[in-house]
Amino acid sequence: MLTVLHSMHSEHDFALVLLAALLCTFGSWVVSSLYRHAMIRPKAQAVIWYFVAAATAGIAIWCTHFIAILAYQPNAPVHFNLQLTFASLLIAIFGCTIGILISGMFKTNVATAIGGIIFGLSVSAMHYTGMVAYRVDGIVTWDKTYLVASVILSVILATLALFFGRNQSKRSTLWMTFALSLGIIALHFTGMAAFKVTAVELALDYANPDEYKLIAFVIAGTATLIVLGGLFTYFIENRTRMESIEELRKARDEAESASRAKSEFMSVLSHELRTPLTIIIGYAGFLSVLKDKTTARLKPDEPITEQHFHSVGDQAQQYGERVKVAGKHLLTIINEILDYTSIELNDIKLAKTAFDPRELLDEVEDEFKGLAGEKQAVLETECDEMTVMADRSRCQQILINLIGNALKFSQASKISVRAKREGTGFLFEVEDNGCGIPKKDLDLIFQAFTQLESSDNRKEGGTGLGLSISKKLSTAHGGDIRVESTLGSGTKFSVTIPDSLVKEDANKSSVTADGAGKQIAAAA
Repeated sequence: MLTVLHSMHSEHDFALVLLAALLCTFGSWVVSSLYRHAMIRPKAQAVIWYFVAAATAGIAIWCTHFIAILAYQPNAPVHFNLQLTFASLLIAIFGCTIGILISGMFKTNVATAIGGIIFGLSVSAMHYTGMVAYRVDGIVTWDKTYLVASVILSVILATLALFFGRNQSKRSTLWMTFALSLGIIALHFTGMAAFKVTAVELALDYANPDEYKLIAFVIAGTATLIVLGGLFTYFIENRTRMESIEELRKARDEAESASRAKSEFMSVLSHELRTPLTIIIGYAGFLSVLKDKTTARLKPDEPITEQHFHSVGDQAQQYGERVKVAGKHLLTIINEILDYTSIELNDIKLAKTAFDPRELLDEVEDEFKGLAGEKQAVLETECDEMTVMADRSRCQQILINLIGNALKFSQASKISVRAKREGTGFLFEVEDNGCGIPKKDLDLIFQAFTQLESSDNRKEGGTGLGLSISKKLSTAHGGDIRVESTLGSGTKFSVTIPDSLVKEDANKSSVTADGAGKQIAAAA
């Protein structure tokens, strides 16, 4: 041990020794990171990363060895055999590759031991091939004890490093780096302690040219760049992998969220379908027994008079109206589901025609007059003078969804519906002064199968597909829906339909027939 330390201190240039040690440590850390990264990759990808780790290891170890050789200061002239020097590099890369592949691909204790032995022996072969290529003008002698000890140390520490690399603990990379660095340094300087040179007819203070230091720094720089290349590749791939994992995690979360939303939707849908169906079946049952119940109430031999006919007719009409309302509700639900399915399959077809938006607003206003009265809300409409080209029925569907939601969910006392010019197109605005929507839910409300109210806490009906369908219909027109909302102040939905104007009128805008904007007071 003292001989090794003496060789490091007195027979080597300390600056180059430090340079070699830094390169060795950095290279070992990169190799350890690459090796452990390969251990967790699928087999097809792992092979590539084992090759990258092995090539990086071979180059880093050879450059460490060569710089340390240049740091050696014998009292005799030296030169290098280039063929053998290059052969030592190939030995390092080839041996490291075989050792790492055996250890990494099979992942057993025996395979790791075999891989470590091959790794250590190849590094030793590289070192002593390089020493044979190191030609000294003097008498060279070898201490076999130190020579054998250097090979044993290399094999043991290389095997230990690969075992550390298999461990899944957080500090495994550091332990592998330490063992690998120690094995390379111990091999070199123990081997150099076995190497003795006796100069022939030269002064004892002879020193080799300073150019060797320059060569050492050039080699160190080149090796660092190569090792950095391996490290950069590792970081890029690892970042890409982490991004892929994050994308998969998001996709999983979205799929789980969609699954929960669909389950919630099915719960809502079952309730929505059951209610009108129960009404239809119930009143249909009343109608089926209406005649029998009426005749059963007659006294014996009492004839059926016109009064009985009118009584039965009134009841039948009342029951029929309720069946009609329930059937219309049921048809609306089914149409929403079919519309959403068609849109999802990209089967939406627009029948664009020229129409006056004011007439459309009047129709929608009349349709919601009753519901506005029930909710004690005022419904206002305002429209610019224009003729537009769009799918009228789809535009009506969008307005029905937006106004219906405002009346049912906003608790507003006033709802304003507008149709305005916007560039070469137009937009619908539905604005209320109701409770508003939290900012965190503004994107959520347009998602299919998603409702802000749970199925167990619903005050109003509906499938929850209305806004999703409206958004897709506006997108099909080349437009979009924007929403602005403030809690406690109200919400405004803006639906843009671009490039749809077909006629420009002299008047920039006009309100409804009374000239000041039509207002519908809810209360009868």
